[in-house]
Amino acid sequence: MQFKVTSAYYDEASKYLVYTASGGHEGARYTVSSRVKCLKAPTTPERLHMVVLLALVDQFKRPSPSGTRRWGL
Repeated sequence: MQFKVTSAYYDEASKYLVYTASGGHEGARYTVSSRVKCLKAPTTPERLHMVVLLALVDQFKRPSPSGTRRWGL
């Protein structure tokens, strides 16, 4: 899975990281906008990337509404 975080901000009051990421996997392109609860603020670009990576992997592991798994992650 290749992706790039196109925008992100951390809301200190609610402890949520709100992000938008674009990328591709096996020829399919995607753009995802979401938010994820964080215990601590991601203070470096590497930590921000890891938080978004974990959130994307979790999101793509879930079954789709039709009951099939997306991308077999």
